[in-house]
Amino acid sequence: MRGVLWRVGGGAVLGLMLQASSAWSQEFNVPELTPDEQKAMAVIQQGMVTSTISFLSSDEMAGRDTPSKELNIASAYVAARFRGAGLEGLGPDGSFYQTNELQQYGAPATNASLKIGASEIQVLGTAFGPDEAAEVRSAVVTDKDDVAGKLVVMDEPALPPQALANPLMGTVAIARRIATVAAKKPAGILIRVAEGSPLPEAIAANQGKAVSMPAQFHYALPVVLIPASAKLEGEAELKAPARVSNAAQVHNVIAVLRGSDPELSKQAILITAHLDHIGTLQGDREGDKINNGADDNATGSTAVITLADAFAALETKPARTVIFMTFWGEEKGLLGSKYFAEKPLWPLENIVANVNIEMIGRPETGADEKMWGTGWTRSTLGPQLAVGAKRAGIEVFHREDVSEMLYARSDNYSFVQKGVIAHSFSAGSLHNDYHQPSDEFSKLNVKHMTRIIQGLFAGCLPLAKNQLTPTKTGDKP
Repeated sequence: MRGVLWRVGGGAVLGLMLQASSAWSQEFNVPELTPDEQKAMAVIQQGMVTSTISFLSSDEMAGRDTPSKELNIASAYVAARFRGAGLEGLGPDGSFYQTNELQQYGAPATNASLKIGASEIQVLGTAFGPDEAAEVRSAVVTDKDDVAGKLVVMDEPALPPQALANPLMGTVAIARRIATVAAKKPAGILIRVAEGSPLPEAIAANQGKAVSMPAQFHYALPVVLIPASAKLEGEAELKAPARVSNAAQVHNVIAVLRGSDPELSKQAILITAHLDHIGTLQGDREGDKINNGADDNATGSTAVITLADAFAALETKPARTVIFMTFWGEEKGLLGSKYFAEKPLWPLENIVANVNIEMIGRPETGADEKMWGTGWTRSTLGPQLAVGAKRAGIEVFHREDVSEMLYARSDNYSFVQKGVIAHSFSAGSLHNDYHQPSDEFSKLNVKHMTRIIQGLFAGCLPLAKNQLTPTKTGDKP
């Protein structure tokens, strides 16, 4: 799940929410699970869930950063599991991959040099650089409106204490600070840095390294750090080295179980989760540096893999097609799902619903075997999933405190923006281990997680069988 801070309420609050959500499920009815469906659901066993998620969240996966060798290994593992289930690849020529080349950029390997008037100015770090080495001669201005073709002086952003453990925070903080000014086409930006600031050290750790950040943070212009005490009188002469770049391949992993009905098989239910996490901490931090991402989101990816096994085990295949997919780059700005939404391998207008799975391994107190959906009031998907999941003894409810806030925070939203009914479903909390090395397999409740996956199977079946079809509600996009 992309970075957002929220904290959960107590069991009493959850109880009220569960009572409030029960009325939704009364609008829909589905038959009991058939013997064939019960047998297929029994494929979802705690032992297989354990082996899958313990591999994906292991130290050897190094936090599954985008891009990384470890994320590619995880993608190959997902593809192998889809193949082993007997599913068909939906990629080119039957491949299980939808591959994209991700362009990365990074700060120049060497510092810029700066002279203002007759004075050589100490450069404390170079955060961004142009595509090609350049020399800039310009006036120095502090006016943030009249900046085109000029060197603009700005104050440094505040940094959190953990910036040195994750130096990319420094680059991102600068990127956010300069966004408005950079859009006005300055010749370069000078960041005034106070004595003792951690910013130069954070920037130095990333110089010469191509990194993954949202595209809007990759500025192709000189941005250098200078002492706050530097005199800025006279024309400036800035010699800026070029930024570094690198192209890496990344993969959405995608498989399909074709529907049994000649017409309805043209429609699809899309079951997804993001496979990536945030990699390892940098710098001199002692102790564990691996952000394992066990709950976020090895749990969701494990659910997609296990659901693929269960659906493939059905002797009577659903009328509609079911597509299973894991995404790269969710943590970098929903990049993998956006790529699929822009270059779909299945017509988006024929996707009946997207069930996206996020963080299902650590239930709140009193919420075992319960899950909730984001954007609950935007469509009937949540209530319909609830009716189906109830047959497996799983309750799906409207989490009013965070449902709307988190609607746009995961890969479902890439599809929402294209007009597809798409929601994320979670069965846990945003705990204190979120985006920390302590998000480890050992802290997961695998029994709860296994039951939730069984509930997702029972909940998705009526959609796949054309017993239920979600519709949009309300006037929000």
